[in-house]
Amino acid sequence: MISVIGGGPAGNYTAYLLAKAGKKVEVFEEHRKTGAPVQCTGLTTSLLSNLVPIAKEYLVNKITRTKVYSPNGDFVEIPLKDNYVVNREFFDTYLANKAMDKGAEYHFGKRFISCKEGKQITMQFNDNSEKQTDTLIGADGPSSLVARSVNLFGKRDFYIGMQARVKLETEKDLIGFYLGEDWFGWIVPEDEKFVRLGICAKTDANKHFTNFINKVSSKKDIIEWQSGIIPIYNPKLQTQKDNVYLIGDAATMVKATTHGGIVPHLQAAEELAKAITENKSYEALWKKRIGKELWLSLLMRRTLDKFSAKDYNDLINMVKREKIKQIITEADRDRPSKMVPQLLLAEPRFLKYSFKGIQALLNINILGLKP
Repeated sequence: MISVIGGGPAGNYTAYLLAKAGKKVEVFEEHRKTGAPVQCTGLTTSLLSNLVPIAKEYLVNKITRTKVYSPNGDFVEIPLKDNYVVNREFFDTYLANKAMDKGAEYHFGKRFISCKEGKQITMQFNDNSEKQTDTLIGADGPSSLVARSVNLFGKRDFYIGMQARVKLETEKDLIGFYLGEDWFGWIVPEDEKFVRLGICAKTDANKHFTNFINKVSSKKDIIEWQSGIIPIYNPKLQTQKDNVYLIGDAATMVKATTHGGIVPHLQAAEELAKAITENKSYEALWKKRIGKELWLSLLMRRTLDKFSAKDYNDLINMVKREKIKQIITEADRDRPSKMVPQLLLAEPRFLKYSFKGIQALLNINILGLKP
């Protein structure tokens, strides 16, 4: 028996792949349904279509342009490959239904508390029940109790994400990103009249969110509030211990640049299913596939964390060059290893930030955080 804790994208897709391979799988989700409460912008890159079919059951909108704003109000508009805005509740349900269609068994309202390790793992739940399993997969979010139970939690840092669904007239195919010192914000349209408006910050999230709302909208137009913590990728973190595995937010598999995780979570799920069905090293597989990209995103985030408002203003001005916009358009946020070298070659002025990048790299290596 393989037991998956958590019914988000990482857990559901892993359950689907394992059940499809003929494994006996059960999923334990603490909430009464998948996808709730929503703590995600639901914006993904075009790589999503390489992993799962883009289905009307969960697709909300397609994005083809972005405007990126600097602190002084200047901006650059960049065409994008199709980006997708998904309804996370419906997306999670879509993946869960695929898993159930292949024979996975779901238990809702069942919260994992802890476990006793062994060849047979004994899991304890919130209703005082116990259940044994051969393999345990922790897909239970950034505060993972599975990780804590088997001493895999390690050192973790978090950002705070705050978001609201807001009534706001906008261009349907255009997302806005707003850069600032210690924070960044976004406006992601669901359609012409409703958007997902939010910020991510290491500190003072409430202040940044209030200021952002006041700048672009009005509190009276807020329909729904959402918030949550976002893990910062830690490449030093161990994600497997005997017959226990971590995936998704529970393994800090989040792009540090944008703090998005849907695509890398699904990619890691494919590697986890392969590791279990083919008796291969999970850590070796997922790190080979997405480790370098996540590490580069972390380096970029550490560099951006050192930016002043003037640095951001200068950066936006440089990105206005058509060659630079073309590189960003043709590249993918999930593959910084392909984009960054091209940008440095096309625009030598990016090298002015190299000292900040070297400092960030040294800080990362001092901590032992290697790709």
